[in-house]
Amino acid sequence: MALLEVSDIYVNLPTEDGVVHAVQGASFDVERGEVFGIVGESGSGKSVLTQAMTGLLPSAQISGKVIFDGQDLITAEPATLRALRGKRIGMVFQDPLSSLHPYFTIGSQIVEVIKTHEPKTPKKEARERAAQMLDMVGIPNASKRLRDYPHQFSGGMRQRVMIAMALVLSPDFIIADEPTTALDVTIQKQILDLLADMRERLGTTVIMISHDLSLLASFADRAMVMYAGHQMETGPIASLFNHPAHPYTSGLLRSSPVTEETQDRLTPIDGRAPSLLGVPAGCAFAPRCADADERCFTSRPTQRIFDDGVKVNCWLHADPTLVDPKSEVDDFVTNAHDRINFHTFPGAKDQPVVEVKDVHLTFRAKTRHPVHVLKGVSLSLEQGDTLGLVGESGCGKTTLARAIAGLIPTTSGSIKLIGQEVGGLKTDEWRRMRRNVQMVFQDPYGSLNPRRRVGAIIGEPLRIQKGMSGEDLKHAVRELMELVGLDPEHYNRFPAEFSGGQRQRIGIARALALDPQLLIFDEPVSALDVSIQAQILNLMKDLQEAFGYTYLFISHDLAVVRHVCDRIAVMDAGEIVETAATEEIFANPQHPFTKKLLAASVHPIPELEEPNREVVVETPGPAILEDAEVGA
Repeated sequence: MALLEVSDIYVNLPTEDGVVHAVQGASFDVERGEVFGIVGESGSGKSVLTQAMTGLLPSAQISGKVIFDGQDLITAEPATLRALRGKRIGMVFQDPLSSLHPYFTIGSQIVEVIKTHEPKTPKKEARERAAQMLDMVGIPNASKRLRDYPHQFSGGMRQRVMIAMALVLSPDFIIADEPTTALDVTIQKQILDLLADMRERLGTTVIMISHDLSLLASFADRAMVMYAGHQMETGPIASLFNHPAHPYTSGLLRSSPVTEETQDRLTPIDGRAPSLLGVPAGCAFAPRCADADERCFTSRPTQRIFDDGVKVNCWLHADPTLVDPKSEVDDFVTNAHDRINFHTFPGAKDQPVVEVKDVHLTFRAKTRHPVHVLKGVSLSLEQGDTLGLVGESGCGKTTLARAIAGLIPTTSGSIKLIGQEVGGLKTDEWRRMRRNVQMVFQDPYGSLNPRRRVGAIIGEPLRIQKGMSGEDLKHAVRELMELVGLDPEHYNRFPAEFSGGQRQRIGIARALALDPQLLIFDEPVSALDVSIQAQILNLMKDLQEAFGYTYLFISHDLAVVRHVCDRIAVMDAGEIVETAATEEIFANPQHPFTKKLLAASVHPIPELEEPNREVVVETPGPAILEDAEVGA
């Protein structure tokens, strides 16, 4: 008997805008000791599903059954659920900083978990158990660090604390909601190894929620693919990766860069996810599906179960169509060179676009010892080059980028842009020089002023640097919007009216406004879903091919770096430890730290032993329930 059996779960969330139909008829089971993955884009219902299962959405309207070790969690009393959470069901949330209370020490928070479920445990014994668990998850000097607060830990260490808190009572079952998002690949591997070790030693069952398909490939036994609240496909990892049955699963895979050598364009999924305020009569994915026919829009798809364990809700009785990738730029872009006067700077082809030599940067404070962030960094980029800068958080990648962009001064060394030394430039001279270097930031939500319209945001550099105004400015902004694939008619909209991928395009358009020689991308796709990520990466490559831009690309995702970069510079503790052509780095890394990064970032995909399969049974798919029927 499975440890967890989920049958026909529907979750509706009442809001001011209407009822959000977050989950529509999901059914799956999780065996004891299994790692079960739930994957899908943002808004697909992954987190809502698991939170509803464990009683963390008290205002939600829920129907269906969630049988955990013989007990239905949906009908259980709140006191029963509180007793289960922590004791038998552990939770690891995505953001450990907001999940840990900033006012209390780590030790007091772990001890609270123990004392809540085992009130007779002496406090001294509880602290000893907390220290043992911190030591087990790899926190050095665990007994001393019990007295530290969350802000005194790094992101990876805080996530380890969350895992220690989830495991301190040795629960049968853990739900890990994006536990490695935004972590360095080395820390990510440590977290996965830790969960695998807990599974091996304690027999812990794990549900892993993630949007990273390659990560699940190396960790999970089976996975469920969700889209717009609907269950698309469920089955063994090897089958989902090597022989996807649903067009959405196939689309996710083709949107994701892989850590293998390939220059193929990524294939984004066309269109946008639907609003969850309405329930489609047919398949939720039909408007974006290349294989959709008339019945896909009018009737709920049947559910087919194959002999390899794959379960799919789809009308398609053949393999999904492989859609050819489209260019992110059109004739407007390729013909824009003469109109927008791209690359008119003299001498750009005769020397490196940027040349950094022996740059040091030290931060000093009255109450602290000097912090040496950059230690003799040297690198150069030629016209049209794409250099990937990789390394762990805190190694100095962003600091170096900000120094090149003139946002922070260096302590010593030389930085030249287009052959001109920038160290001694005055404010007015730097303002003119800054036309040559622009940045695209990591967070498309936080890097745009929410109170300004998009036209003003993109046009600001043109107004300041070139004195443009009126119709000339409006015309230039609309050209830039069309250049990056935005509708020029949306000139007067606010950032909140755009999706995450569209906001990143706004940031790119703003960076392109002054036709810079160097574009610095600081983790530009880490906050985006894989399909949106594919669009942005394709757009970057298309613009570079059309106009010869030079890119400095900062990322911790080596699969993305391999896909877009000609060369890679590996940074560790403020130093460039290795620089080489991309494929040379992957094929023959020289420095021990480079080898460590590669070992942590490459996730092998399990092979499929039997590629052929047959349908065992075909049944009607999940029904459409009226709002009044959910939670009644």
